[in-house]
Amino acid sequence: MRKRVSRILAVTLATAVTVTAMPSEAEAAFRSFDSVPKAVSQAISQAASQKEIRYFPVTLYDYDQDTINQAVYQEDKAENPNSRVLRGIYFSNGAPGSSYATWNTWTGLLTTNNTISSTQTSQKGYVYSGLVGSDMQNGNIHFTVPDGGIFDSGDTKTKEVYTNVGLPFVYENGYYTFDASQDSAYFSGTAASETNLTWNDTAQTNKTDNRKGFYPFNSGTSVRTPDYHFGMIATIPFSMTADGKISSTSDEDIKFEFAGDDDVWVFIDGKLVLDIGGIHDSVNGTINFAQNKTEISATSSGQTSGMFIKGGRSTAGKISKKVFRDSEGAGIFDTTLKTFAATDQHTLTVYYLERGEGASNCKIKFNLPMKDTVSVHKTVKTTDSKGIKLDDSILAQISQRDFYFTLYRDGEAVSDATYNLYDINNQYVDTRMTGTDGRFALKNGQTAKFIGTMDEDDGKTYYITEADNGASWIVPKWSYQAEAAGGFHVVDSDSAGTSMSVTAKGEADKADQVSFTCENEMLHKETASFEANDDYIVLDYGLPVEIDPLVNDLAVGGSKELVEIDSNSLKYGTAEVKDGKIHYTLTKQLTGVEVLNYTAKVKSTNGVDDQEAQAKVYIIPATDMYYEEDFGMAEYPNGSWEQEGTPQEDYQEPGVVGDAGDSPYGSDVAYLSDSEDSNGSSCYVSTEKGAAKFTYTFTGKGTSFFARTSNNSGYLRIVIRDAKGREIYHGYRNTIYQSENKITLYNIPVFTWNTSEYGTYNVEVSVAKAGNRFGSDFWLDGIRVMQPLDETDEHADIAAQAYNQDGEANMTAVTLRQKLLSDYTEVDENGEIQWDGKTFVVFTDSNGEIKKASEYKSNGPKEEVYLDEDQSVTFSLKDWDPNTNKLYLGVKAPFGNAKVSVNGQILELKNAADCYYEISKCADISEKDGSTIATFEIKAEEGLVSATNIKVTGNAEFTIIKKQTYGKGNGYEENV
Repeated sequence: MRKRVSRILAVTLATAVTVTAMPSEAEAAFRSFDSVPKAVSQAISQAASQKEIRYFPVTLYDYDQDTINQAVYQEDKAENPNSRVLRGIYFSNGAPGSSYATWNTWTGLLTTNNTISSTQTSQKGYVYSGLVGSDMQNGNIHFTVPDGGIFDSGDTKTKEVYTNVGLPFVYENGYYTFDASQDSAYFSGTAASETNLTWNDTAQTNKTDNRKGFYPFNSGTSVRTPDYHFGMIATIPFSMTADGKISSTSDEDIKFEFAGDDDVWVFIDGKLVLDIGGIHDSVNGTINFAQNKTEISATSSGQTSGMFIKGGRSTAGKISKKVFRDSEGAGIFDTTLKTFAATDQHTLTVYYLERGEGASNCKIKFNLPMKDTVSVHKTVKTTDSKGIKLDDSILAQISQRDFYFTLYRDGEAVSDATYNLYDINNQYVDTRMTGTDGRFALKNGQTAKFIGTMDEDDGKTYYITEADNGASWIVPKWSYQAEAAGGFHVVDSDSAGTSMSVTAKGEADKADQVSFTCENEMLHKETASFEANDDYIVLDYGLPVEIDPLVNDLAVGGSKELVEIDSNSLKYGTAEVKDGKIHYTLTKQLTGVEVLNYTAKVKSTNGVDDQEAQAKVYIIPATDMYYEEDFGMAEYPNGSWEQEGTPQEDYQEPGVVGDAGDSPYGSDVAYLSDSEDSNGSSCYVSTEKGAAKFTYTFTGKGTSFFARTSNNSGYLRIVIRDAKGREIYHGYRNTIYQSENKITLYNIPVFTWNTSEYGTYNVEVSVAKAGNRFGSDFWLDGIRVMQPLDETDEHADIAAQAYNQDGEANMTAVTLRQKLLSDYTEVDENGEIQWDGKTFVVFTDSNGEIKKASEYKSNGPKEEVYLDEDQSVTFSLKDWDPNTNKLYLGVKAPFGNAKVSVNGQILELKNAADCYYEISKCADISEKDGSTIATFEIKAEEGLVSATNIKVTGNAEFTIIKKQTYGKGNGYEENV
């Protein structure tokens, strides 16, 4: 779209200097390790005084003032229908009038009482705080006022969007600097995605008032009609040192500095660190990691600095905040700098908005350390092979499609390797692993970044392959950039689905990088076409699931339609089509990969060119699965069993592999609000008149069953037999929960058993006739099976790929309480557990009278750790790798509502059913005897909290280190 103000493109001076984005392959092939400059993107002319230029990816937005303001207005009126003041974020000349909220007025026209003045005031250096939330949502900035989708890259109705644009920084003495008062960066000619801005060592100047500024949508250094209404998201990946110094041998602080106008918001790992909102003069914002502080202040002498707050208050003077937790308490991050530094990769994101006209200042300077990386970026052209622009609906379909790649190093696929996934705005999404064959998936606009150390001796050779995308796509176009301090060269040129091979040699104190871009283009079709793509679904519950197999299919020239499914070959369940979607219901335990074939078509707009295609849905068991008591696994040969409650007719989440918005394995929205029995029901028996029994058979490496417990719940005998009928376990459980108020607890894992041998096992549970020592009630609520996948299944490799992509590979799960007991206890000659002098926890004294530690293993349902308000359990994991390990905590609220903190970070619990929550990023990291230690304090903040299991992925072996709890309560002890 063209803006109302026409742009007059200045003629570029003959002496202007531009950065060469990439040399030809022939040039690159002749470069030796000794003679090559540090980056492909750094070759510049002599006129630039041999400055070293490095590019960082940004997304640029060119707004149409009328259209974006109309979008904000519609949202504004919907949210504030009775307000006389427009409360959104509007674009103007900085003086829109009193009908707009004051954050739309230049702060130099605001009084200290936050009212509009008829003359200039001294608040021109003030900022406006509170216009955005303190945390990103779904990987993007979240406004607290109507914004009309200002930074929504998927909305092109109000703006033009240009992704993966290179913003040039001058690299000198360890600092990266872009300063619009010294240098310029702009599109040469037509703006486009996947390109670098032209760099010039002369600043752009507005010829109307001779002001220097940042005008990326005005070509050249002489600007006559500035484009003042634009936005930018700049992302900077970085690492950190434990003390915030640039290195162990340097006393220089690690810093980030910004100076400019208008609105600027800086986030680190999704948390707001600098809030420089509002239409204001150029303002400084700094982050000093060594000093653990941020600061916002005015830049020009004579200006006063301060802050207006959305609520109407104002405060004068510099604004300073603490970044990390220290001895005085939490900062913006509720973690220490040392813990933050333990993770290799972090992301700093700058949201920059020019919306008030008059000036456009921008200076970004930093010395953030960086790691060696090899990255793969995926992009799809917005035009087809004939240059015809693709419809927005087609682009939306493409965004749901996976493209599959493999990274090769010295000719071998990089398998089971960890990489960080970034979205189209270069925001971190997740940490994942390549498959056993090295394969990984990317969607349009995503980037996979492999972090490690680039070889300093002979160098390593890297190339990428892309799996065949079918007849709808032409041969991909490959490009690359490199920043290798020891040099690089191209070994082989690209060919079809294989990139060029690049050999790169790094240096220890440099951030060496090789990045590949794969650009795909759709083949132009005169008639309707349809591309069906396989779907991968992981189930972690026995509930039915609704699957939309068309979501990642691609229809051109018509609408998508599901024609039929082939359910005759299903082994584990049934399937039917309802309202254009597949409804799949398990009928027995899922131990292999279910394959469902379907046929779909494009229903062409002309009714003539309908095209059909076939694909498969792979239905995969999660690393553990939970089945309801009425699923059909359990049989009830003895006793008068009856159902209590009414089962809810819920569907579990679809579990699409690679969907970062899906719940972790072992958690689901269908269960997160269950305040009593899971899914609303349980199977009840009374043993007042005689004993009862239930049995079930499972296949896997372990099992738990869940029940209510009360002061009248029954006494159990559990016998487990293998497939040959041999007894391999015989034990007892007293499920009574003693409470003065006769409270009943729900969905308690009263029994858990694990084995190292995968197999089929029968569990026989007898409920004893009521007696003086135990009660008469028992409610079976559900059954969990651990590691149910048969590794000999013909599609086991597909399951392994799914686990890697979902960050669930190499899963090890243990009952938290049993692991704590078994790792650090000693037994005397009488079989008593010796805890004298030990500094770790004891759990749930059911009646306040138990004195011997050994009784905790046999008295009552002790499969979990109960915490009353203000009680905590602290444990540590040895040999922790914060870059590859993930920790999931099984935790719930037995009474239906509770709050729990993990190292100070709050989780609100509404689930009485056992669910997993990822707590990896809450870890407190330390070093001891050469090992990395991750410590977790689990504290009940409100209500009773139950911690059941811990699940670690990414590393099959771990050790819990003993720690001490704090606080005592009725029925609970700290030490014995």
